[in-house]
Amino acid sequence: MLSYNNGFGVIMFDIVIKDGVIIDGTGNPWFRANIGIKDGRIVKISRCSLESEKVIDATGKIVSPGFIDLHSHSDMMCRNLIYRKAMNRVKQGITCEAVGNCGFSAYAWTKEFAEKYEEKLHEHGFQIKVDWTTLREWREKIEANGYAINVVPLCGFGTIRMSVLGREGEGGERSEITDKELSMMKKLLEQAMRDGAFGLTAGLEYETQRNAYTEELIELCKVASRYSGVFMAHIRSEDDMLIEAVKEFIRICREARIPGCISHHKACSPNNWGKPIETLRLIQKARDEGIDVMCDVYPWLFVAVSNVGSFFLPPEKSIEKEKEKLLEKLKKEEEWLKIKSEAIERFEREREFIDKKRRELERKGTPFRIPWNPTSYYVVTKSKSHPEFIGKNFTEISILMELEDPWEAMRKLYLMDNGETTVALGYMREEDVIAILKAPFSAISTDGSVEDEPKALHPRNYGTYPKFIGHYIRERKIIRLEEGIRKITSLPAQFLGLQDRGIIRERFWADIVIFDYYEIRNLATYDNPCIYPRGIEYVIVNGQIVIEEGKHTGKLPGKILVREN
Repeated sequence: MLSYNNGFGVIMFDIVIKDGVIIDGTGNPWFRANIGIKDGRIVKISRCSLESEKVIDATGKIVSPGFIDLHSHSDMMCRNLIYRKAMNRVKQGITCEAVGNCGFSAYAWTKEFAEKYEEKLHEHGFQIKVDWTTLREWREKIEANGYAINVVPLCGFGTIRMSVLGREGEGGERSEITDKELSMMKKLLEQAMRDGAFGLTAGLEYETQRNAYTEELIELCKVASRYSGVFMAHIRSEDDMLIEAVKEFIRICREARIPGCISHHKACSPNNWGKPIETLRLIQKARDEGIDVMCDVYPWLFVAVSNVGSFFLPPEKSIEKEKEKLLEKLKKEEEWLKIKSEAIERFEREREFIDKKRRELERKGTPFRIPWNPTSYYVVTKSKSHPEFIGKNFTEISILMELEDPWEAMRKLYLMDNGETTVALGYMREEDVIAILKAPFSAISTDGSVEDEPKALHPRNYGTYPKFIGHYIRERKIIRLEEGIRKITSLPAQFLGLQDRGIIRERFWADIVIFDYYEIRNLATYDNPCIYPRGIEYVIVNGQIVIEEGKHTGKLPGKILVREN
């Protein structure tokens, strides 16, 4: 067996990848070479022959760094503890994911909040003991159980704010907070940063977080900045107030002196299509001024998908548990009128809250989103009985069904589909999505979460990266393959501050994907969202093979990464 002598001794390779077409993640043109892996790292890249007992013949295949998902929610509902193989992540080439996004993290909370979260887990059928509060304790729990891929932990603003103020109705609805409350939030964040968190995230359209003034976010971002952290945000609005929301984000990054990434950047609903021309200009202008801002984007036209039945239920009830009962109630006129009345009342209360809160925040220059009309904003993504309704809202569908009431159209379609109708909480124009995909400062993300068994409603959980490569690069040719690989490897690694991942380079960790460029493709659809992609043959995480010839090996070599001070 041949081995490589580096002058300091003989290195016996654990794995050799032979004769691959290497795209190293930097954006440079591809080249052919062999890769020798030892003790989890790349130790040799050479055109000379390398041998090992384990040789992967990559002739004609692309060898790239593992894909880094900048925006994942795999920590929510403690999924990392449940779906340890990360099947839907590794099978689409993901070797590292950033968690704790949109302001929600599964750590950095108080003991009281942990107890409430445990109750929530039990309500959703997850019998997990939440016996941790800090990031360090969460990391120890995940690593003790094992996980297939690497994790970059971020700290959620919403989790911190709810821990200190409570949920909306308990104090979290307040915008004016005391110095003591701000100090408590800073302490929770500082503890997380000391534990190795990579930064702070926010979801500024969501409960509790939406009530914060811009200045509150700046103060917390200053804490993350002191520890060389980053700021990632689902901004205040992705539709009518999109441009104002982008300006607020840039202001936060400027005043806190912190690198920032706009999460899943998009422009929802037809009256906002075209706005990315301006938002991308604003990001580039900020960069020209020395403000380190970028964005991530997923290559899909529909936003998060929800079962229509959830609109008929109060938020504390789960559609998975209540669906059969709900269907029976919807068939009875008296029950339906009650359900409809309560649903409309909930939306009206929300509208009144948003109108009031918007006036309050705008007095201090903080933007706030405009209320949505559920019957005209949400569009159908799945209907077996009426596939022609896909892409249409319920105001449009009521006209097609010759009904005066959009709520009645919602009810009838839901019954005809036997409770399987799904809607997107917004939708985009492909020209805007492509413009964002092509921007040099955009990375690709899933906005999804880990699964070992099919449950997801959105195909982004199963096919984001194969769709980006197979459809937008190979078929649509919107950018070079080398540039596309940069967007899913070294660019997110550079933003997060990962010093030895995201590039195929000697001494870097061996997170590697081997795929057939002419075969890689997404197979997941909104009708069948849980189908694994085609064309990804090998996935290596920290030097161990997790996907071999398309099949999961059962290995769990992932690490919870720690930010370097």
